[in-house]
Amino acid sequence: MKKKLLIIFAFTLMGFLMIPSGYTKTSASQDVLAAFKGNTCVECHSRLMNPLKLTSRYGEWHISSHKDKGVSCDKCHGGDPSMKDEKKAHTGILPTSNPQSKMNPKNLPETCTTCHQQIVAAFVGSKHYQSLKGTGLGPSCSTCHQHMVTQVVYSGEDAAKLCASCHDSANSSLPKRPEIADQADEAMQAIRRASLIVVWTNRLLEEAHNKKVDVAKAEQEMKVVQGLFIDAKASFHAYNLDAVRKKADEAHQKGTKIKDELRAKLYPNQ
Repeated sequence: MKKKLLIIFAFTLMGFLMIPSGYTKTSASQDVLAAFKGNTCVECHSRLMNPLKLTSRYGEWHISSHKDKGVSCDKCHGGDPSMKDEKKAHTGILPTSNPQSKMNPKNLPETCTTCHQQIVAAFVGSKHYQSLKGTGLGPSCSTCHQHMVTQVVYSGEDAAKLCASCHDSANSSLPKRPEIADQADEAMQAIRRASLIVVWTNRLLEEAHNKKVDVAKAEQEMKVVQGLFIDAKASFHAYNLDAVRKKADEAHQKGTKIKDELRAKLYPNQ
């Protein structure tokens, strides 16, 4: 009897271990359907199994920051999510290859600027954008951010590879400029370094609040750091790599100073 109970317990424990963390009584899909209730795009595409491309796109959206922010399919692709009739629901949705499509690479900046004004404004002021609008050969938003922003270029190595594909490739019609890839690598590394300091310092500020420690001065100083960090990211979208280094490095230096002061205040004996 004891042996049987142990076997049952083992299988029960195995079942619990196999349940994904964060699992609740309602599945993630049910949670999404509840959040986007009445949106026929989400309701229909969540049930589709074919065509494969459409179901994979829905899956990408499902794990994206866009979904978390409440941005549904129609916001970028068009269509009418209030319509249950398939034809009416798809009114205005065009293939990406169509020059009038909101998702055509040439039109992506206009589509994305609805939410990302500062970043798109920086990009639109770049030579890359002029090339994109003129010949269609320049990079667009999805060059680095890909579909649904489920994949974003975060590493210096990835940034360098992307830049090299045009500026240091035997298959490119552009003159070779390998230094651009190197500069992009360094610029992205500088952004990542600044980002780590921003995250670290903000966590210390949260801890200070939990301990009821007055950090009003540090919070004001962090607003400057956050501004520099945002400007550095905008400069990357303008492909002004020198400005990226300058602003990201300044954000890192100022942020490090605030971080060290907070640590001394929170942990005086360390």
